[in-house]
Amino acid sequence: AYGQDGSLVDVPLEERCYHGAIDKSQLGLPQVRVESYRGFIFGCHDPEAPNLEEYLGDFTWYLDTFMVGAGGGMELLGPPMKSTLACNWKVPTE
Repeated sequence: AYGQDGSLVDVPLEERCYHGAIDKSQLGLPQVRVESYRGFIFGCHDPEAPNLEEYLGDFTWYLDTFMVGAGGGMELLGPPMKSTLACNWKVPTE
């Protein structure tokens, strides 16, 4: 389990399985740089990567056209699409 600051605070059966050999201070969640463009949210694990707009480059034209169009914005119609996956909760993010 992780704390709100991303630090590792608990490991199930820690003493029984790892015999105190885990250094929790070294096993926190990695930092993720988060940026957004036209309502899309992007996360990047690489601190050396360029900023989002630089990375997107000319592709921003397509996002601008798609999201702004003639100035009316974008309207989503119909119910949201939902999926149920029979898997570990981490699989979709990996």
